[in-house]
Amino acid sequence: MITGVPGITLGGEATAVGVPQPERSRAIEEAIPVLRSLFAGEPTDVPGPAGITEQVVLEPLPHQQPLEIWLGGSVRSSLVRCGRYSDGWLPAMIDADQAAKGKVVVEEAAREVGREMDPEHFGVSIGYAVEALSPHTLTALQQRSKRDDLDEIVPVGYDHVRRLLEGYLEAGFSKFVLRPMMQPESWDAEMEALANAVGDLQT
Repeated sequence: MITGVPGITLGGEATAVGVPQPERSRAIEEAIPVLRSLFAGEPTDVPGPAGITEQVVLEPLPHQQPLEIWLGGSVRSSLVRCGRYSDGWLPAMIDADQAAKGKVVVEEAAREVGREMDPEHFGVSIGYAVEALSPHTLTALQQRSKRDDLDEIVPVGYDHVRRLLEGYLEAGFSKFVLRPMMQPESWDAEMEALANAVGDLQT
């Protein structure tokens, strides 16, 4: 489980703040150095829709220093952006083979600009189900992932979760966000069941 790491996306959050689709990539690339400066406690000029706010200082500062910024996405432009600007890659809804190939692109993009990605900074966000998903949910996931077979990206049952995690581990990934796709009746029971199923995979 990853905690305390800012994740930046081109999806819903960008829509919520009114950034047009063609401008989202540029907006993220411009925002990352601003965020790094703010998180470090440095006086920062912050560009905004109403103009520039000068010499802003963030208080209180994040306890983690430096605070890492991770990016998601799985298309090539997102992978290159991740390698050039971020501290880690956390995609979703990709299989282990796609993850391995994407990792290569991220690492190459980082080297091209004189950076090096920490090998421990590759993870996957995994939505899982304990019981079979409804036809409506399956259709929505198929449309979102643009694939009919969801077996390698959406695990159903704890054994399935474990199998996918083992595949990602073999691909060189070591950080995972596991999120149930349906509200558990008891979070304590859910966390215990999940820990029993996959906890021994921790290194």
